Amino acid sequence: MDRAQMHKEFKLLMDKSGEGGSPSFLASEIDRFLNMAQDRFVTKRAFGNNSRRTGFEEDQKRRDDLRTLISQEQLDTFLATGTDANKPNGTFFNLPTDYRHAIQEEAFIGTYDITDSGRRVSVKPITHDRYNKIIDDPFNKPDKDTVYRLGYGGGSNGNNVELICGENQHVSIYYLRYLKNPPQIGENQICILPEHTHREIIRMAVVDALETVEQPRYQSSKIELNEIE
Repeated sequence: MDRAQMHKEFKLLMDKSGEGGSPSFLASEIDRFLNMAQDRFVTKRAFGNNSRRTGFEEDQKRRDDLRTLISQEQLDTFLATGTDANKPNGTFFNLPTDYRHAIQEEAFIGTYDITDSGRRVSVKPITHDRYNKIIDDPFNKPDKDTVYRLGYGGGSNGNNVELICGENQHVSIYYLRYLKNPPQIGENQICILPEHTHREIIRMAVVDALETVEQPRYQSSKIELNEIE
């Protein structure tokens, strides 16, 4: 659906086309409800907080729900290394501006030996507590085939990660496949989620709107929403 079609269905479900007496919403207000619903839709489908209790890629429905939000970046620019902020053998990378959740991560690592062509390995996200426990553990600390990832809020955009590799190694490229934040529905922007999700998003927006105006139809609309998911 385009924006006009989503607005029309929103109004229909709110009983604005007939004589139900529902209060009027401006186009910008409808966009606001749709965008709040879109954001909640992504969160519920990604982490299993829904009636099916399934998260991202756990079944075919979930694969189809969020497939248009899967994006990929090859990050080869990073913040300054060798500062007090860096962990040993750590390199900071700026995440994409539309980044939401990581799906798959790899890094290209090599040594400072010019005869070493390097290799592509998996990246393992860990917590800071976990890092403190394993960094001095010879059986768990990063080696030639291990790269750990820590979150970091510093830098110019406050949205970065630090990749940590083994001694005498460096990370040159960070391959990131991720769920991106969908663009906000508006005058010049349609919903980019798959077509089959649009009615679910509209239903969620209607439930929010009914709750806002304390309509008695709120409960029945919420039940209907759970039935169509």
